[in-house]
This record gives sequence, structure tokens and C-alpha cells, in this order.
Amino acid sequence: MLTENKFNKYLFYAIGEIILVVIGILIALQLNNWNQDRKNNEESKTLLLHLQEDVGENIKNLKELQESIEIRKNYAGFILKALDDQKVTDSIKFIAAMTRVGWIMNYSQALPTYDEIISSGKLSYINSKKLKNELAIYKSGVEEKRQIASPINMGLKKTERLAIGHLKGMPKASNLIKPVSSYKGVSFDLSSIAADIEFYKNVKYICYQSALTKAYIEDLFITRLKKLKSLIAHESSAIRDDKVH
Repeated sequence: MLTENKFNKYLFYAIGEIILVVIGILIALQLNNWNQDRKNNEESKTLLLHLQEDVGENIKNLKELQESIEIRKNYAGFILKALDDQKVTDSIKFIAAMTRVGWIMNYSQALPTYDEIISSGKLSYINSKKLKNELAIYKSGVEEKRQIASPINMGLKKTERLAIGHLKGMPKASNLIKPVSSYKGVSFDLSSIAADIEFYKNVKYICYQSALTKAYIEDLFITRLKKLKSLIAHESSAIRDDKVH
């Protein structure tokens, strides 16, 4: 009986120790999971913050781009009016317009944080399926716009060559924005420019295309970026709420 009691006692202690070890392992696993979740949340917050900054920078750059496009459109309009009226009211402005009507502008928008997320396999750090979809759609739209812009840029280059060809005494690197003083000694023949039907059509198209591009940027880029900004803010808020709970 003594032997049996000793065995039962040892068995009880052994079972107790096993239970304690199991509990210890479970607690350690739980702590490890909690610590990993905390690290993931911190990483997610950092990525979302940088995404928000990228989106904000793109909105700012696109608004500046719209302003530049409007300037190009105004220059094209000024040239068309002079050709239609067969009269130049401001020769320096006309020459400046001729050198700027073929402005080629950079449409590329960068989302370096999103590129990093994709390349490093961290897409799982973003929980919102809607945000993931919107980021992918936006990135696809940027690539599509780049392809559309290519033939337009070729037309702008051609228009610039035609415009510069009508200016006598034009300084080199005429495609750069030059100060007014650079146009001293530059002359042009308005009737010769008016007779250049191809140039006239190109300038008219630039006027139309500039207005269209401004609207395109607003509808398909700035609007989407604002939506992305809202989704990112919502995702960041959700992470903070999870941390509180």
C-alpha cells in the first residue's frame, strides 16, 4: 500500500509538472504571437504612413502639372488668335509662346512604398482588400497613361520643331524655358507661319488635347488618389483601434 501511495503521489506530481510545462509553452507561444502581431502592426503603420506621404506628393505634383498644362494651352490659344487675326499684339510673348507650345511634361507618378511592398512580399501587411485593389488599379492606370502619353509627346516634339523653324535668330537649347532677354534679335514672319497648315492644325490640337488632359488627370488620377488617401487613413485607424482593444 505504501508503495502504491508513493507511486500515485509521484504520478500526481509528474502530471502536475507536465501540465505546468504545457501551460508555460502555451504562454510563451501566446507572448511570441502577441509580440509578432505588435511588430507586424508597427510595420503596417510605417508602410501606411509612407504610402500616405507618397499619395500626398502625387496629388501635389499633379496639381502643378495641371497648372503647367493650362499655361501651355494658353500659349497655344495666343498663337491661334494671332494667326487668325493676322496680328501680333506682343512680339516677345508670341516668341515665348512659340518656344513653349510644344512643352513635354512628365506624367509619371511614383508610389515607391507600394513598389517596395510588392517587391518585398509585404502585401499581407495591408488588411483592406479594397485598398489593395485600388492601389493595383491606380498603378495600372499610371502605366496606361504613360503609353498614351508617348504618341502625344511625339506630336509635341514635332510642333516644337515646326515652331522653332519659324523663328530666326533663336538661341540654342530653345526647348528650355529662356528668359525674355534671350529673345532679343529673334524675328518671325507671321504670314509664313499662318501659311503653315500643319503647324496651325498641331497647335489647335494641342489646345484641345491640353484641356482634355487636364480633365483626365482630375478624373482618373487626382480623384483616385484622394480615394486612396481616405482608404489609407481608414486602414491606419483600424490598426490603432485593434491595438487599443
